[in-house]
Amino acid sequence: MGTLRKIVVVVLLTFFFVPAFSQFDTESYDSTENLILYQRQRTYGVVLHNLGMGIQYRTGKRINYFKTRMWEFEFVSMKSYKQVKVLNPYFTNSRRYVYGKLNDAFFLRGGIVWKKLLNRKANWSDRGVELRWMYGGGISLGIAKPYYLYVLYFYETGDGYFTYEIETERFDPSAQSWDDIYGRAPFTVGLTEITLHPGIYIKTGLNFEFGKQSTKIKALEVGGAIDISPLGLSIMSGKSDQIFFPTLYLSFSFGKRFNKY
Repeated sequence: MGTLRKIVVVVLLTFFFVPAFSQFDTESYDSTENLILYQRQRTYGVVLHNLGMGIQYRTGKRINYFKTRMWEFEFVSMKSYKQVKVLNPYFTNSRRYVYGKLNDAFFLRGGIVWKKLLNRKANWSDRGVELRWMYGGGISLGIAKPYYLYVLYFYETGDGYFTYEIETERFDPSAQSWDDIYGRAPFTVGLTEITLHPGIYIKTGLNFEFGKQSTKIKALEVGGAIDISPLGLSIMSGKSDQIFFPTLYLSFSFGKRFNKY
């Protein structure tokens, strides 16, 4: 839950400092912007959630004054609640690893989200925020890449002397203990063994926009999402394939509004 606490702290700090920093925003203000209704928008963002992080892209258009429909694409990493990094203390330069981990997991999402205006800024030069309710969902593709370890094997050379070799293997609870593991193997090991797990996702949240120009988007979004993988996906050993992956997230996005003529 350490990452979850960090998200809460970041949210609180953001709402405290955004009004303060907006006083020093040097963006020029054009009063004629309030007379133009921009139909399209495009944003790029970063996502931090309690089980990982990722990137985001959205593009879409206004349906009416209060509602906007956007296509969304996200790529996020996914950890298990159970995983903890450890280090073998008996060997120098050993590498940190997660004992019992089977796969590195990621989700590629593509769907539609709607944003509904709840509170409008009276003037774009104001230091307040525009509040929108966001909801939507779509297709979620789970990606599982095998997690490989450097495993130590000891051999007696005679006269009470021992040597060891390091092999690259996946975790095997029946053959490995924590002191037999030297550390995690490079991420590139196992790329050819990736498996795909199709499913769906849904999400909802609150979007706080604090930009000072109607053509430029600066927004903070806080909400929850759940990826559903009907075929199941395993991250840790000793657990059945996981179907539901609920997360709490915080995202920051920037972009622009525009019209096509």
